[in-house]
Amino acid sequence: MAWRIGQDGPNSRSTAFDPSHTIHDAFFGMVSDDCDSAARPAILCGDRVISYADLDAGSNRLARYLIGKGVGAGSLVGLFLHRSPEAVLAMLGILKAGAAFLPLDPAYPADHLGFIAQDARPAAVASSAELALAHGPDRPWTAPTILLDAEAGAIAQESSAPLPGGGASDDLAYVMYTSGTTGRPKGVMVPHRGVVRLARNDFVDLGPGDVVLQLAPLSFDASTFEIWGALLNGAALAVVSSPRPSFEEIGEAIVRHGVTTAWLTASLFHAMVDRHIDSLRPLRQLIAGGDVLSPGHVRRALDGLPGCRLINGYGPTENTTFTCCYAIPRDAPADAPVPIGPPIAHTKVYVLDEALRPVAGGEIGELVAAGDGVALGYLNRPELTAEKFLPDTFGGSPGRLMYRTGDLVRQRADGVVEFLGRSDRQVKINGKRVELDEVEAALRRLPEVADAAAILRAHGSGQRQIVAYVASRVSPPADASALRGRLREVAPEHMIPALFVILDALPLTPNGKIDRDALPVPPAWRGVDGEPAQASSEVEAKLAAIWRRLLKVPYVGLDANFFDLGGSSLDLMALHEEIRAQFDDVPMTALFEHTTIRSLAARLETRDAGKLSIADIQDRKQRQNEALRRIWRRRTMSSL
Repeated sequence: MAWRIGQDGPNSRSTAFDPSHTIHDAFFGMVSDDCDSAARPAILCGDRVISYADLDAGSNRLARYLIGKGVGAGSLVGLFLHRSPEAVLAMLGILKAGAAFLPLDPAYPADHLGFIAQDARPAAVASSAELALAHGPDRPWTAPTILLDAEAGAIAQESSAPLPGGGASDDLAYVMYTSGTTGRPKGVMVPHRGVVRLARNDFVDLGPGDVVLQLAPLSFDASTFEIWGALLNGAALAVVSSPRPSFEEIGEAIVRHGVTTAWLTASLFHAMVDRHIDSLRPLRQLIAGGDVLSPGHVRRALDGLPGCRLINGYGPTENTTFTCCYAIPRDAPADAPVPIGPPIAHTKVYVLDEALRPVAGGEIGELVAAGDGVALGYLNRPELTAEKFLPDTFGGSPGRLMYRTGDLVRQRADGVVEFLGRSDRQVKINGKRVELDEVEAALRRLPEVADAAAILRAHGSGQRQIVAYVASRVSPPADASALRGRLREVAPEHMIPALFVILDALPLTPNGKIDRDALPVPPAWRGVDGEPAQASSEVEAKLAAIWRRLLKVPYVGLDANFFDLGGSSLDLMALHEEIRAQFDDVPMTALFEHTTIRSLAARLETRDAGKLSIADIQDRKQRQNEALRRIWRRRTMSSL
C-alpha cells in the first residue's frame, strides 16, 4: 500500500522528522529499506524514468567526482541548469560531497548573475555544455565549470557505493537569492534541517503512492518543496522540462505522470481555475500560495475539484518555503479572505508589536517565524542578518533564531493566522518576492533615467502589476520598449514592470519626496496609448479583438507591444490558447518574437515556410533562441 506520513506502520520511522538528519541522510532512508523501495520511480520526465537506486548511484558518482575536483565541506557549488532530472541529481551529488548548492537561473541577465557569482564566490559551477558555452568566455563566474554532459564519461568511472556519512543538520544546504531593498539581491542561507523539516511534515500527505509536479524554477523556493517533498517521502517527482509550458502542457503532465500533488502560485492557480480546471481534477492535493488567494477562485476550485484537498501555503524563503498552511474547508464562504492557517509542524509563529512584544490575541502585529525552518541568515550581510534574524527569546532552543517577516497578521483564538498586508514596500508578483525599492534602484542605474518610481496597481479584473514611472534624462525621452529592453539586461524578469509610463517629471510632495499617490493611471489602461487598430485583414481584426478582451482595454494599435499594454506571461499563455482555437497552432516562442498585432498576424498568415531562404531560416533560429531565453526570464512560476 502507499505509505502516508503520520501512519503507524513499517516505514513510519523513515518518514518521521529527525532534526539531526541531513537531506542526504533522509534520502538514504528511501533507498536502504528494501529492494522494492530502491526500484521505485524517483524522477519522471517525458519518457524517462529514473529509479531511486539509479538516482542514488548517480549522485554518489557525481559526489566523488566533485570531491576529486576539490569540492568539499564548506564549498558552495553553482547550479547553472534548467529544471531537469540532471539538476536534481546534481543537487543531491553536491550535498553528498558535503557542499551546498547555489541555483543560478540561466534566464537571469549576465549582470544579475555576475553580481550573485561575485557575492557568493562558488568553488565550482555545474552546468551543461550547451548552457555554459552559450556565454562563451564571458561567463558571469570565474570558478571552474563542470559540464555534466561533456564529462559524463569521467563521472561514470567513479564508484557508486555509498559515501561515508558526514555533515550535520545545521550545515548549509543551499543559498537562494531574493529581492533586496538596497537594489541588489541577497542570498538566504538555508540549512539541511530546514529542508528535512519541510519535507517531513503533516501539512500535506505524501508517500510512495504519490507523484509531485516539479514546475517551479530552481531559483524559486517552491522547488524546494516539490523536489524534497517527493524524494524524502518515497514519492515520484514529475519534472516538466518545457521552459514555458502552456496550460495544456501542464494538464498533460498531470495526466501522463499520474500527478497527485502540485504547488501553484496564486496567479497560476487563478488562471487554471478560470481556463483549465478540468486539468486539475486528477490531483489529490493542491497547494496554492505565494500571494493572496482570490476567495471566488477558491470557491470555484472547491466546487469543481471535489476529490482534491486545497491548501493555502504561506512562507518566506528565510523560513524554508512554508511557515503556515491552511487546509481550506469545503464550506468556506465565497467572499471571505482565506487565512494562511496555523504554523506547520516544527514551526512557531509569534505576533509581535514594534517593540517585539507579543500583542494581545486578535490584535494586529508582525509575524515572526521560529523553529527548525529558520535560515542561518544572509550570505555576506551581517548587518542585515542581525536586523532580521534575532535570538528566539520566546522558548526556542539555545542559539536558535527567529525571523522577522515584515508581514502584518492577526492570530485567532484557534491559532489560525490571517494575513493583512506588508509593513514595507515588498510585493509578490507571480509568487516571487519583489522589493519595489530594488526595481527603482535598477531603473535609476540606467543612463537615460533621471528618476523613477515603482508602484503596484490593480488592473482589469484585479490582477496586480508593477508600474514604473520614469523621468527621462535624455531628449527625446526613451520609449517604454527601449527602457524595458535596457532593464532586462540588468534585472531578472520578475522585476520587470508590466508598464512603463514616461513623464516630464515625477510628482513631488511639499518636502521634496516622490508623491506616489499622485502618479497617474497608465494611459494604456485608459485606452489612450496609440491609435485604434485599423485592421487590414481578418487575422488582424481577430487578434485585435482577442487583445482587447485579454488586456481589458478599449482598443489597441496594430504596432502596440503586448507587454507595454500590461500583458503578463499568464496573459500570453491565454493568448496562445486563443490562437490555437482560432488559428493554426504556433509555438509559445513565436508569441515572444511577435509582440504586436501586425507582426503576429503576418506570422500567422505565413503558410509556406519552405519558401524561406537559408538566411531567413538562420535569422528565425537566432530569434527563436533569444525568445527561449526571454521565456525563461518571464516565466510565471517562476514559476513556472
